[in-house]
Amino acid sequence: MVSATRRADHDGVTAATTSPALATVRVLVVDDHPALRVGLEGLLSGEPGIECVGALSGTAGLVSTVRDLRPDVVVLDYALGTDDGLSTCFRVKQQPHPPAVVLYSAYVDDVFAVPAAIAQADATVSKNAPIDDLLSAIGAAAAGTASRPEFDAERIQVASARLLTEDLPIATMLLAGTAVGDIADVLVTTSADVRHRALRVIGRLQAGGRQHALATADRWSA
Repeated sequence: MVSATRRADHDGVTAATTSPALATVRVLVVDDHPALRVGLEGLLSGEPGIECVGALSGTAGLVSTVRDLRPDVVVLDYALGTDDGLSTCFRVKQQPHPPAVVLYSAYVDDVFAVPAAIAQADATVSKNAPIDDLLSAIGAAAAGTASRPEFDAERIQVASARLLTEDLPIATMLLAGTAVGDIADVLVTTSADVRHRALRVIGRLQAGGRQHALATADRWSA
C-alpha cells in the first residue's frame, strides 16, 4: 500500500499527504513489453492508493499524454526498443509541473546511476526486484522523498571520460541537482542551450549504457 502520496490540484500546485485515503497517486506506465505493460497496469489499478491513468508502449506522444493526464508518477522503462528512455526522462522533467519519474529496467545497476541522475530520474527500480520495491518507489516519488540514484567518484570519472570537455560543467551541475535555468545563469547561456547540451551528455552516456546492457543480457542468457 502506498503510504505517502501526492496529487496536483487544478492550479498545478502539488499537495502532499501521508494518508492514501485522502489522495490517490496517479501513475502512467510506459513499457514496450505487452505482457509486462498489461500486468503492471492491472497490478497498479488494484493497489490501494494508486490509480493507473494509462499505459503506453513507447515514448511517442508521451509528453503530450503527460500534459493531458497529469500523472503524479511515470513508471518508465529504460530500454524501449530503439527509444531512448533517459533522454525521454529528461524531456518529461523539463515540462511545467513535471511528474516524478521512476526508471524501471532489467539493467539497473551502478553503471546507470550517473546518467539516470543527469536525466533527473527520481528513482530507479530493477525489474528483478520484488514488486513491493516498485510500489515503495512510486509512493516515495509521489511524496517527493525518493532517493536519487546513488553513484560514487569512480562512476563519475568513468562517465566524465565519455563527455566533451565543454559539457562537463553542465553534467556536474545536473548531478548536483541544479535546475536548468540556474545552470543557464551560471554559464551565461540560454535554458534551451543547456537542455540541448544535457541531451548530448545523456546520449553519450546512453551509448555506453546500451553496450553494458547488451553485455549483461548476454551473460544472463549464457
